[in-house]
Amino acid sequence: MGRLTCPLVVVALAVGPAGSRAQTMASGDRAAADPLVVEMRLLRQAVDRLTVLAVKSQLAVSRLVAQQQRVAREQEAVDRAEEAIAAADHRQERTRANLARVSRQLDNVVEEPRSELRREVESLRAEVEDHDRQVERLRVRLSRAEQSLRNELESYRQLEATLIALERELQRPRP
Repeated sequence: MGRLTCPLVVVALAVGPAGSRAQTMASGDRAAADPLVVEMRLLRQAVDRLTVLAVKSQLAVSRLVAQQQRVAREQEAVDRAEEAIAAADHRQERTRANLARVSRQLDNVVEEPRSELRREVESLRAEVEDHDRQVERLRVRLSRAEQSLRNELESYRQLEATLIALERELQRPRP
């Protein structure tokens, strides 16, 4: 019979109204209920804390995903700038090769075709200058894209560190 009274007290505490519990509880039963109340409070605090950590974790993961997308966009911008520079460098080398070829031909021709070749040389020189300016603009664009990528990567690393710290906090044993 002694084994049966303890669960009945717990059921009576959980089910009965607060006013009747206070009136019907003997002083011995109240002492047994106090650890339960303390345990319930501790459990409620633990659940509240875990809820807050879960929300923080979800927020950190969302920020991390968004940051990953920004890093990917910046990496694509750097890649595009590098490709544009490579293409401009190729065009520039091709134009310089044409300029050298025409300059050599100019030295070997008679006067009338010479003026035509001179015009072509001048045109090619202007084209080389245009290519030089274009390559310089592309290099500036690449530099900006690389700086932006470095900034986004740093933000990503900070967010990742926050998430790792939060994960450690969740794994830490609680008293």
